[in-house]
Amino acid sequence: MLISTVMALFFIHVPNAQALTIWEHAKYAFEDAFDTTGLEILAIGAAATVVAFSQDSAVHDAWNHNQRMSTDASGFGNFWGSGIPEVAIALGQLFFDQENGIVDAEGLGSSFLVTEGLKYSVQRQRPDTTNTTSFPSGHTQISFASATNVTMSYGWVFGAPMFALGVFTGLSRLADNAHWLSDVTAGATVGIMFGRAGFKHHFNLKPMVINDGGQGGGFVAQWRL
Repeated sequence: MLISTVMALFFIHVPNAQALTIWEHAKYAFEDAFDTTGLEILAIGAAATVVAFSQDSAVHDAWNHNQRMSTDASGFGNFWGSGIPEVAIALGQLFFDQENGIVDAEGLGSSFLVTEGLKYSVQRQRPDTTNTTSFPSGHTQISFASATNVTMSYGWVFGAPMFALGVFTGLSRLADNAHWLSDVTAGATVGIMFGRAGFKHHFNLKPMVINDGGQGGGFVAQWRL
């Protein structure tokens, strides 16, 4: 519901007939998520997930049932990864910083769809055995997607605390016995990959030659809806 709200606002803000269609946005988002940088992120995230998988049982035994984090603390982490704060940030951007807000909405939406697709494809049982939608962690995915957008939009001054909250959210899922460590690392990977993807096809830098009695080189930034 929260993601649907953001995506609906995203499409409402498309202002003219020359704008990209929904399917074109989706196509570009997935292509850009798997560009050279995206593949590097995927490789690192996949390696981290494999390592985490080997430690799942040990970490589970050390963290589950709030052994290393209080229920109050993990409750805040779960709220942060619920999508409510992330959607609120995206909505604020759509009203006050539309260009970055549209990219944020696209990143949240695309990473959510990938995460849900993996959950129902992999069918991994949660450590508390409540269902089989453990892999990857959706709470971690959405918090890392938002953190990636904030970092790329406004720099590390604002992005670093967001990533710290993303890590905290992942740990809270371990403390509440809702996820395995490898679920968390995979969720973070998906969030980062798709959180950055929209910037490539929305913001374009093109070389420019200036002829005013001499020649100079420069770049022109273009925004595309």
